[in-house]
Amino acid sequence: MGLSKLDPRTKLAWYALMIYFSLSSGTTVQLCLALLICIIASFILTGSLKQYKVMILILLLLGLQILIVQLLFCREGVLIYQWGILKIYSEALPLAITGILKATLIVFASMQFFTSASPQEFTLMLLKFKIPYRFAMLVGLSVRFLPLMKAEYVSIIDSQRTRGLKMENVWDNIKAIIPTFMPFLYRSVRRATETALAMELRGYGRSKTRTFSSNLAIKHYDVALISAMLLVIIISLTSKILPLIYSA
Repeated sequence: MGLSKLDPRTKLAWYALMIYFSLSSGTTVQLCLALLICIIASFILTGSLKQYKVMILILLLLGLQILIVQLLFCREGVLIYQWGILKIYSEALPLAITGILKATLIVFASMQFFTSASPQEFTLMLLKFKIPYRFAMLVGLSVRFLPLMKAEYVSIIDSQRTRGLKMENVWDNIKAIIPTFMPFLYRSVRRATETALAMELRGYGRSKTRTFSSNLAIKHYDVALISAMLLVIIISLTSKILPLIYSA
């Protein structure tokens, strides 16, 4: 069973399960296990993990920030090093590792969810949740615009380079943000205005209902998977809440 055959509501339930585990798990072992399950499931369903290469740099930068914040501001545990006002405690590194694993699981699950369904599937899923199509269409439209905006930004960078803008190292890239971002912002606003005008001229939103070229029909295996994932969340919440009730 391929990933494309699953209903987007099943993918949403899986995404909710992974986010729940990332927020509720407090130990490194639990987080590593949840992340491993997420990676294995993605590899089994898609047969490749190449689409996740882009998030490695993001996670490295995010992990470095979490580590620095914990080393600077954590005051739990025993003081193990002090240099002037800088104090490093024994719990700083474990808390940083836990935070990095939580962030990795959230980013991986988010990318897994948002790259697993087409824009039309997102729109149809929201319609199944009784969201008016005027708002449901915006989600699919936004997803369709992401590759277009990426191509726009790449073309702006290329054109600025031909005009002599230096982008040879990290400092040059930082200085080039303003001369590349401002034209990108202008093109984004112009494209959004043109799209909105085109939709208005075609009568978008005039009728309360509309037809689509395809429809979502949930299968029996989707129901089984969603039920199993909801059951896992319910059992986990029950195991956490019941001891609090009995202790009170």
